[in-house]
Amino acid sequence: MVSQTQEQQGIKPSAKDGTEFGYDREVWRKLLHLFALSIPIGYQFASQTAAVVIVFICFLGSLAVDIARFRGWPIQRLWNPMVSPIVRPKESQNFTGATFILFSGWLCRLVFTLPAATFGMLVIILGDTSAALIGRRWGRHRTIGNRTMEGSAAFLVAAAIAGICTPGLPLAIGLALAVPAAFVEMFSTRVDDNLSVPLVIGLCSHLALTVMAQTSGTV
Repeated sequence: MVSQTQEQQGIKPSAKDGTEFGYDREVWRKLLHLFALSIPIGYQFASQTAAVVIVFICFLGSLAVDIARFRGWPIQRLWNPMVSPIVRPKESQNFTGATFILFSGWLCRLVFTLPAATFGMLVIILGDTSAALIGRRWGRHRTIGNRTMEGSAAFLVAAAIAGICTPGLPLAIGLALAVPAAFVEMFSTRVDDNLSVPLVIGLCSHLALTVMAQTSGTV
């Protein structure tokens, strides 16, 4: 059983205890998660075609790593020492967050405008990192699944910052969509939030930008 001290600290059990790993490994996982910032940053310097192709190749690479892990292929021994410490127990027979976020990064830039794709990716990268680190350490009030009010509040703040920092995105849209972004993340219990948040928020901001452009064009 998880000790009362661990529960009071908001630290989930390690993989050996059943479902999660410790906070130190969570920190390491989220620091690596921040490398995904290269996706929305890269959007700003590459053409749409180049960005779509590059991210799709990266997605295929991550997908191959996951499949090799599922199948137990010998080649996985090359990267297993680096991958296994940050793979959640629930991901042992499922795709990792890296694969989901690369797929989102590819699809967002493929179908959304540049500001919308950028915003969708910044929200999940900054928001998920903030929610996990704050929620795991200081979360006390449970909401849905393993979510906490403190973690969701951290996600909301990070999403608002993403809205402020997204080039070409009106501030009103960025701040307004921070709230639904936090709710999408909170309710993403059956669908990986690395997939649901970028696509939903990217779509919402894409539609908002389209309506704004059409409205201004008719004035």
